[in-house]
Amino acid sequence: MKKKEEAVWQKVLLIVLMFLLSVPAVAASAYLYGKSFRDIFILIIVVTACLGAVVFSLVQSDISETLHYDNGGHYFRFVCVYLFGTALCCILPIVPDSGWAVPVLALALALFSNTVTGMLAYSGLISVCVYFASADILIFMIYFLAGGIFAVLFEKLDDEYKTGIPMFIAMSVYIAAMAAKAVFQSRGIMTVEIFVLPVVNIFVTFMLLLIVLRFYCTAVVDKEKGKYLAINDQEFRLLAKYKDKDKQLYYNAIHTAYFAEKTARMLHMDVDLAKNGGYYHRIIVDECNKHGKTLEEICKKYKFPQEAVQLLQEYNYKNRPLKMRETVAVYLADSVVSSIMYLISKDRQEGSDSNIDYSELAIAVIKRKLDSGMLNDSDISLSDMAGFEKIYMGEKLYYDFLRRE
Repeated sequence: MKKKEEAVWQKVLLIVLMFLLSVPAVAASAYLYGKSFRDIFILIIVVTACLGAVVFSLVQSDISETLHYDNGGHYFRFVCVYLFGTALCCILPIVPDSGWAVPVLALALALFSNTVTGMLAYSGLISVCVYFASADILIFMIYFLAGGIFAVLFEKLDDEYKTGIPMFIAMSVYIAAMAAKAVFQSRGIMTVEIFVLPVVNIFVTFMLLLIVLRFYCTAVVDKEKGKYLAINDQEFRLLAKYKDKDKQLYYNAIHTAYFAEKTARMLHMDVDLAKNGGYYHRIIVDECNKHGKTLEEICKKYKFPQEAVQLLQEYNYKNRPLKMRETVAVYLADSVVSSIMYLISKDRQEGSDSNIDYSELAIAVIKRKLDSGMLNDSDISLSDMAGFEKIYMGEKLYYDFLRRE
């Protein structure tokens, strides 16, 4: 059974639980570590302020839709990781600092929110851990920077799960840092014993890294891909009903999705997202008009992923600029397809053949859209612009297919 998105009251309850469980836990741990009441009071204020900043970042990111994948509807995952991290950072000071396998905590917090929120939460937790252990500031720097590297390298997991290179870089940096730490702390006396705990730390960190990535891919990424697999099927009920109801709209969707998908694949965009936008960029508007519902209501009914909803909002709402690269891919694909289909239909009505070079037409349409200024706020680069022209210039066979259709 698929887990439903959390209601507002559930999110508020989870946030309250974060405060009620984490702050007293830190205060109690400080007392057990022999801190003075003055220090405990100051620590409570600092930890509460830090947690408040984390909650603000989480909620603000949710409102602005900058959380990774569907994290905006699932605070529970982030809260669980944060509370586990709080418990871990309260217990770890018992262990020598060479055995703190905490960088993966930064990765988990970032994956279940976004990089900024995750690193903000991690910085607070690792600070508490270092404070309880009365460790040197160098220890904080090592673990904070290592956690930052882990979070940034895996900020957006590849749809094909190509995590080999990021994993190699992250572990290489971490191994180098732990080795340097062991050497400097040995003060020139090199023994096998000083490397035992760092080696165990590195092994545990690597295993935890694999576990977190595998769980995230299973619980989040695969679920999103499963949604696209259903709604990007040409037999999906929302798309298939237009095959008989409105052939022009249906074929516009099919051809736009073809160009958008190919563009996304060639320019390393999100292929599923671009294809989805190609299918439904106009159909969703027709559905809204027929049923008197908003775009968001239609998308919710058919379980569209959040990024797909964002693309359709950017495409159809005039007050929102075209931002995502995939939205631009759909916009240009629709512009080219609409122009070609219009000229083909016009030729058929007049019983003539204008013998237009559709490759040149496509390039002219793209250049006109790029020069219009509508894409100035988008994330496309100069190389993307060149890529668009190259892709549409090489589609002569498909243009012939459109002419004969």
